[in-house]
Amino acid sequence: MAMMWISVQSRECSPAVLERLAGSTLYPERPIGAAILAALHRPGGSVICVSAPAMEDMAAQIAYFGRLAGHPSVGDRVTVLSIADRSPRWLSEKLLDATHPDAIAARSFLHDAVARERAAGREVLLSYFEPSEPLERLASSLGVIPEQAPSWSIPLGTKAASRSLFSSLGVPVARATPLVRSLPDLAAALVPLVQSGIHRFVLKLDSTAYAAGMGNALLDLPDVASAADVEALLPSAQVIDTTLAWPAFADLVAEAGILAEEFLTGDDFASPSFQGRFTADGPVAVSTHEQVLAPNGQTYTGSRFPADASYRSTVMDLGLRVGTALAAQGIHRGDYGVDFIAVLRSGSWHLFGCEINLRATGTRHGFDMVSHLLGVTPDPSGDFRVGPSRRVYLASDSIASDRYIGLRPHTLIDAVERSPLHFDPVRKRGVALHLLSTLPAYGKFGAVCIAESVPEAEAMQDALRSLAADLAQPTADRRQGAC
Repeated sequence: MAMMWISVQSRECSPAVLERLAGSTLYPERPIGAAILAALHRPGGSVICVSAPAMEDMAAQIAYFGRLAGHPSVGDRVTVLSIADRSPRWLSEKLLDATHPDAIAARSFLHDAVARERAAGREVLLSYFEPSEPLERLASSLGVIPEQAPSWSIPLGTKAASRSLFSSLGVPVARATPLVRSLPDLAAALVPLVQSGIHRFVLKLDSTAYAAGMGNALLDLPDVASAADVEALLPSAQVIDTTLAWPAFADLVAEAGILAEEFLTGDDFASPSFQGRFTADGPVAVSTHEQVLAPNGQTYTGSRFPADASYRSTVMDLGLRVGTALAAQGIHRGDYGVDFIAVLRSGSWHLFGCEINLRATGTRHGFDMVSHLLGVTPDPSGDFRVGPSRRVYLASDSIASDRYIGLRPHTLIDAVERSPLHFDPVRKRGVALHLLSTLPAYGKFGAVCIAESVPEAEAMQDALRSLAADLAQPTADRRQGAC
C-alpha cells in the first residue's frame, strides 16, 4: 500500500542542553535525507517534513536526496514545511504554537494532506524521534498512527531504570552507587566503592533529558576515609558538557537524581549498540553499531556499522531480551536502542549493560540512508551483503571545523557529486551527505561513508574532510580579508 510519512523529528531533551549545543536547533534535519529516500523508494510513497528554521539551500538539498534515490525530479512526493523559529524550543512545540503564523499554516497543510491521503485509501504515519506527548496530541488531532513508544514509557529509559532492567535479566552492569538526590548522599555512597579499590567513576544524571553523554561527569578519587573527604573532591569532576561548570551541574542533582558508576577498563574498550523496533509480534532486531566516541569516552560523535563480530551475536541476543522485557511492560511500537560497554580482559571480551534508549537513536538516520541506497537489509548475522560482497559504513553528524564556517550546502553537494567520493549506485559504495544546514553558521555537517572495509570507509571520511576544507578556504580568506 502507498504511504505518506509526516516527519517531525523533534529532539526533546533538556531545552537548556539544546541551547548550549552548537547548531542543535537544526538537529531535527538529520533524518530528512533518510526520510526522502525512504519515501521515494516505496512505490507511491511521499513525505512531508517539518523544519524550524528553514533548511539552508533547501531546494538544492531536496534535489540532491532525490538524485541519491534515483529520482532526478521528486515532484510533489516531497514537501518541506518551514517555520521561522530559531529558538531552542522543541520542534513539536514550534509546530503546535497556537500563535505563530507559520505553525498555523503548517498544521492546516497537514490536516488537508491527511484528508486527501485518507480519501485515496492511503496510510499515513507520523514519524518522530522519541516518545513525545505533544506529538501524540498532534497524531490524535490528525487521526494518524504515532510511530514511537507512548510517552508514559519515558521513565523506563532513565539510567537507574536501565540498570534495574539489566540486572533483572542477568546482564552484567558496572558497580555503582544507588540513585541519590544530594551530594552528601552521593559522597556517602561512594565511600565503600572507593574502599573496595575503585578510583575512577562516571557520574550520571538520571534523566532522559541529557543525551550523548551530556549529563555525565568523570571523577577520580584517591583512597579516602570518609564521606566528607569524597564530598570535598566532587567539584574536581570533569563535566562532559564543557559549557557547564561544576556548580551548575551540581544544581541539577536534586531534580534529576544521580548515580556513580565504575569507569570500566581493560586491555581494549568499545561501545557497541543494538537497535531494535517493537512490533505487534514483539521486538525485532534492526542493526548493531560501534559507537564512535570523543576522546573523553562519553560523548557520541558517530557510528560504525556493524558491531564487531567478536560479540555481535551476544549484543543482538541481549538487545532482543531487553526488548522482550519492555514489551511485557506494554510497549508495542517504536524504536529502541541498547548501549553496551565492551572491555577486553585476558584475551576475552566482556559485555556490560550501559543504558536503554526508548527512542530512535543517533544511528537510525544513517542506517536508513544506507539500507535504502544499498537496497538490502542486514542478513541474519547482522551484515550488509551486496551479492557476495560485504558492506560497512562510517556515519557522523559531527564532521566539523571552524574552517568550514561560511561554506554553503549547495557548494559541498556539487563538489561531492563531481568527485570520486559520490555514492555510486552500481558499485554500491561512496559518500552520502546529510545535516547540511549547520554548515554556514557552525562549520559542521554529516555524512555516511559506505565501503567494503572499515579502513576504506575511514579513508573516504578523511578525503571528504579534505574536500570540505579545500572548498572552504576561499570563504575563510574572504572572511579574514573583511576583518
